[in-house]
Amino acid sequence: MNVDDELAAIAALRTAGDLAAAHVRATDLARAHPHDVRVAMAAAFACDRIGLERDAIVHYERAWELGVPAAERPGFVLGLGSTLRNVGRADDAVTRLAEATAEYPDHAALRAFLALALHSAGHPTLALATMLETALAVAGPGADGFGQYARALAEYQAELVAAALGERRPG
Repeated sequence: MNVDDELAAIAALRTAGDLAAAHVRATDLARAHPHDVRVAMAAAFACDRIGLERDAIVHYERAWELGVPAAERPGFVLGLGSTLRNVGRADDAVTRLAEATAEYPDHAALRAFLALALHSAGHPTLALATMLETALAVAGPGADGFGQYARALAEYQAELVAAALGERRPG
């Protein structure tokens, strides 16, 4: 089987819920094709899905070195950041996720995972501010969002950021 067919088979296994088989095939493929970013990504995701996060990081880092395509970067960095946080590397997770949110400012899931990483890294106020900012962005203006409370929540979010940065906002 060629690489494309093997990647399709791995995706089908994952979709079918056979995560163990997907993992075996993805890691075997990664050993056979160490210079294919798509293969490294598939191996990272496969390891991650079955809880082998430290193994996943090896494949995530390899894929990053090979150059993750821009179209796949937000989801990739989200997975990497989450995994880094889960293995106790919260500061590394914050760095990667913050860089990604700067590149993809409208990606709400990246911001939410950044908030989790900030919390794990010992920055609870900034984590709350980031999550509130995400909620406000997702809710949007109008009655379906936070309605008349959006302005107040936005002000509280700004106060949280200022407090996290050690600044005092004028009252």
